[in-house]
Amino acid sequence: MTGLKDQLESDVLYNRLVNAMSQVIARVKIQRELSAAKKGSLWSNLSERGMNKAIPAIYKKKEGLKFPIEWTDKWGHTGYVSNGFWTAKNYRVMDALGYMFLLKEGGDRLPEECCPIFYDLFDIESRENHLHVTANSNDSQKGNSKNKVSSNQDSGANRYSIGFTDKDFRKCIGLTFNSSAIHNLLLETSRVEFKVSFPVRLKSTGNKENLHRMNFYSRFFELAYEDTHIRKDGIVQQRRYRIYFNTLLGELFVNNLKARFNDKIDLKFYTLPDSAQVFYRRMLLHHSFPALEINLSKLANAAGLQDSNVANLMKTVETNILEPLKEHAYIESYKMVAGMSEPKYIIMRTTGGNDQMSKDAGSVK
Repeated sequence: MTGLKDQLESDVLYNRLVNAMSQVIARVKIQRELSAAKKGSLWSNLSERGMNKAIPAIYKKKEGLKFPIEWTDKWGHTGYVSNGFWTAKNYRVMDALGYMFLLKEGGDRLPEECCPIFYDLFDIESRENHLHVTANSNDSQKGNSKNKVSSNQDSGANRYSIGFTDKDFRKCIGLTFNSSAIHNLLLETSRVEFKVSFPVRLKSTGNKENLHRMNFYSRFFELAYEDTHIRKDGIVQQRRYRIYFNTLLGELFVNNLKARFNDKIDLKFYTLPDSAQVFYRRMLLHHSFPALEINLSKLANAAGLQDSNVANLMKTVETNILEPLKEHAYIESYKMVAGMSEPKYIIMRTTGGNDQMSKDAGSVK
């Protein structure tokens, strides 16, 4: 490939191929390094369960797509997304932020106690209305900025926040990004707005799952940052960030983290193809049933795939989702069987389940 560079360096297809191959090689290298790590030494995050259940993958399928984008969720309710898209990389961001938040709450350890912040659904609804009124008041006075931290200083508005560096983020996500890429990823994730039915655990109902149907759009967090190291040519090489979970969706996210409504994900998981990651989050991560029987269309929809050609869709599902999950032991096996109207898959789970999460972890203040 490198021998053709001089002749094809201006060719778009050649450059795309080189880029794709580079990404595959980098991913394989990371997989090998993580696989070689000693048992128990591999970093793991705790992935918030409500997000994985409620938020689907939203891909940019075509130019001129109009917002809001709508879908029907697993509970039969309509969900909406505005002002952005949501893919495997955005889930990964939230995993890292959530785990850093838990470390801060526990003093460099996972918190000992289960303590959701909301008492019941009425408590959530009251908080949502208060945040909505306050946000509208701030917008009318100062204008609405999506890139700056809100000036909202009402009681408890900034109760939940974390500060971290580029180095901290890389450790939690397990992938190599420069400071500019991390900044852009955080900024992109902070801008996406949802109005969904969100599963929560509450003080009044213990481990029972409750569903709050959001009345207004909300984002997961607001972002502030400072440049801490700038090269002579103006390139920022290091930043420090402050994340504020001072939105309704952010507080629901925090509530579930503190209520232990979470699932363990290790860094190897982030090296899987994006569609495999999304499917596993949406359909397998949050329960321990030994087998899942699922129609092809439902499987594809959970992963965010679309293809009217059934044969092509089956090949994509098996190559990009089921085989990687099997290869890396996230599932035991799978088989395709004939369904009433379409093919379906029977997926067998890996026996033994996840290892118990250690109480000790890296430092994030």
